[in-house]
Amino acid sequence: MKRLQSLFGVASPTVRLFEAQMKPLSPDVRREWEHLICRLAFGYYDNLPKRYEKFIRRYLSHSPDVYLNYLRLHSPMGAFCYPLLHPDLFLKMVHLLETSERKTKISYRHLASSILLAFDFRLKISTLSKYLRTYKHAPEEILKLIGKIEIYEDDMLD
Repeated sequence: MKRLQSLFGVASPTVRLFEAQMKPLSPDVRREWEHLICRLAFGYYDNLPKRYEKFIRRYLSHSPDVYLNYLRLHSPMGAFCYPLLHPDLFLKMVHLLETSERKTKISYRHLASSILLAFDFRLKISTLSKYLRTYKHAPEEILKLIGKIEIYEDDMLD
């Protein structure tokens, strides 16, 4: 926490100020700062001053790949990601379910970060959100989804 406080000095911590401070630094040093923010966010968040809580929330919202990479590579969360048997089919189904009856605008970035946190995809949030945003399902996709599931008479009796 002291390192972060020394970075900002008496100024109120903001994402813009942090980005300006990081600009001249090497990618390795920047990554160290990002890890520091994540360690504070996931280990000491409840004990931070309110202005640093606000900064961390805004920074991680601004740069979701930072927290996603941290959780997947530097915490046990990476070991809990579920490996999908048919990842392409899963994404088509998620898109179909989330967009078919929704009346409000969907945040594909939020959906993508949630998927990447739970399932074993090696994609960036921007890549997955772009895929989800631009994917257009056709009636034959629904038939393909249905074709993957076999229903037996015994299943119908249960």
